[in-house]
Amino acid sequence: MKKIAKLCLCAAAALSLLAGCSGSAEEGQEDLGTVTLAEYKGVTVNVPPAEVTDEDVENRIQSVLSQNQEEVEVDRAAEEGDVVNIDYTGYQNGEEFAGGSAEGEDLELGSGTMIDGFEDGLIGLKKGDTKELNLTFPEDYREAALAGQSVVFDVTVNAVKEKRDPELTDEFVQSISDYQTVEEYRQGIRDEILTQRQESVDLQIQQTVLQNVVDNSQFDLSRNAISRRYNAQIDQYQEQAKMYGMRLSQLAQSYGMDEGSFKEYVYASVEDDAKNQLVLNTIAAQEGIAVTDEARQELADMNGQTVEEGVEAYGQESFDQMALNRQVMKFLAENAVNEAETGTDAQTATDSNAEETTAAASETEETTAAASETEETTAADSEE
Repeated sequence: MKKIAKLCLCAAAALSLLAGCSGSAEEGQEDLGTVTLAEYKGVTVNVPPAEVTDEDVENRIQSVLSQNQEEVEVDRAAEEGDVVNIDYTGYQNGEEFAGGSAEGEDLELGSGTMIDGFEDGLIGLKKGDTKELNLTFPEDYREAALAGQSVVFDVTVNAVKEKRDPELTDEFVQSISDYQTVEEYRQGIRDEILTQRQESVDLQIQQTVLQNVVDNSQFDLSRNAISRRYNAQIDQYQEQAKMYGMRLSQLAQSYGMDEGSFKEYVYASVEDDAKNQLVLNTIAAQEGIAVTDEARQELADMNGQTVEEGVEAYGQESFDQMALNRQVMKFLAENAVNEAETGTDAQTATDSNAEETTAAASETEETTAAASETEETTAADSEE
């Protein structure tokens, strides 16, 4: 299934490239057909804004601490999760067998590194203890000579070590990051999480707006262009399936479809991708959006490449088309109305106004009280 997953990713990436093979918006429209655009500015979405809680920060820090655990030798019986340093010798029919012995080897109990019974057999042992383990190799063991065979291991425990999280100190922070203090590190983690979540929010807004525009636009697609792209996509699926000794029908079955349903799915995907590209190209033309060096660099950074490597991998036209697509998607998001954010802003403004009103009322009461006190003082002076 891992191979199929990789194949699926490759095919999906190729599909996007096929739809974006034009070097300019005008050429792309001639190739794919025409579109009468729906309104694409001021599209309403409802995507919750990116937020980071103190718990989010602490969970991320705890994950980092767990990844940097220290092994500390302890004077107690070994428990699951401990690391034991051991010497062991394996015997089959009274004779040592190849690959069955080691000295000074660290083994985490419960890791499943050794055959069944080996690690469990060491739980409860202390430093200096020895034990004889009578075990059986599994029937499907990779070494045919040992598969299903009974063996004996003589084991000596040299040390028992407990895994402990390091203390979160300035020194630890400096050893794993460019930050100097724990406070700086916490803020850096918060900023990192917020950036990741904001990117996710931005992408969701972009995709929601684009889908809204596509759903409400009118298309006259070029059937010849769609057929060419569909055939190219099917050819690619067939070629990649052959790499794994499969037929297209078998590939379809791995997706839970028969071959006919799979082809229908691919055709619909090609059509959807063509509609997306038509919308993006047409908006780019109408808004005068042209691909920039900055957009090329952002695309390259996202793929972990230089611009030159991206161009070499995809070709100049396809690379530029992808960069242009990102620019138009950003434009759509910037011109959208996110009701979730508007609601948050409105609530913030309401809370702020309420606080100001309360403060003003309090100030008025204090002024009134002061005036009353002044009147009482004046009256007292008059009586005198």
